[in-house]
Amino acid sequence: MMTFGCGVYLDFPSEGNNSQWRLLTYTDTAVFHLPKYAPIDSVVNLKGKTVYYPRTAKYFRLPASELQPGINEVSYIFYSNGKKRRSFERLYMVSDIEPRQLTVDDYLLLKHDEDAFTQGLLWKDGYLYETTGLIGESSLRILNPKNGDIIRNLPLDKQIFAEGFSWRSGEFIMLTWKDGLIYKFDAELEQIGVFPYKHEGWGLTTTDDNVLLTSDGTYSLHYLDENFKVDSTFQVYNNRGPVHYLNELEYIEGKVWANVLGSDIVQVIELTNGKVLMEIDLSACIDRHRYKQAGVLNGIAYNPHDKLVYFTGKNWPYIVVWRPLFFDK
Repeated sequence: MMTFGCGVYLDFPSEGNNSQWRLLTYTDTAVFHLPKYAPIDSVVNLKGKTVYYPRTAKYFRLPASELQPGINEVSYIFYSNGKKRRSFERLYMVSDIEPRQLTVDDYLLLKHDEDAFTQGLLWKDGYLYETTGLIGESSLRILNPKNGDIIRNLPLDKQIFAEGFSWRSGEFIMLTWKDGLIYKFDAELEQIGVFPYKHEGWGLTTTDDNVLLTSDGTYSLHYLDENFKVDSTFQVYNNRGPVHYLNELEYIEGKVWANVLGSDIVQVIELTNGKVLMEIDLSACIDRHRYKQAGVLNGIAYNPHDKLVYFTGKNWPYIVVWRPLFFDK
């Protein structure tokens, strides 16, 4: 009968920048050994049920390249001389990709209501849809994408703080910030339902698979099921670490674009692994000395027919219209 021994040691990485995890770069290898370097017969990954047979009897090596960016909870059973020992570690992995740095240039400007505290932006069937926030002032708007004119301005419940906005299966979906609610609207913007949501609502977009993806101001993004419950989560990392304060989201050409609250930088993120592929700088697009009330970047929309990306922000005087050249490659 197997008995549990004491301890499994992790030689490298020996320490990290947080007491809860150990830091690895993509080229590192985590090295485990047993007390007194007892021989290791086999190692079982408790999550994947994979069995490993170490090349050397003294060490088990885990290449960091087998891990995902973010915090990896690694759990193994080590078998040795009729005993088994459990090991649980949190290994913190950065991305192996250095994001490509881009600057928005050669763009057009549309007028934008400087009183609009923009929270979400969406292009749909030839129109721009915008949600604005603040309790008592939240609204849902239809804009003309050719000149920025407000076609319709729909005041929302004065008790809520409107946030991200998207389209799925013939319905508009809108998040609220801390109200614990999700709103549904039909194609004519008539409210057709209100549903509970247990997380903070920040950004919202819909993938090609018709699945909702949300942000909550952290470095995690969440897929929602049909009942607006979190179905799965992935973490967003660049080569320096986690990307915090992810906010407005837009699904564009198989990637998700996200602005970072408090900056004029948009992250282009790979959905399969959360790695940041590009960082797009819009700081030159807004003269904050001239427009002193202009707040943070907080609006991304995509017109797939003309391959145009629209950007704006809280109380910005205009909407930036940009056609990235890399879409042609």
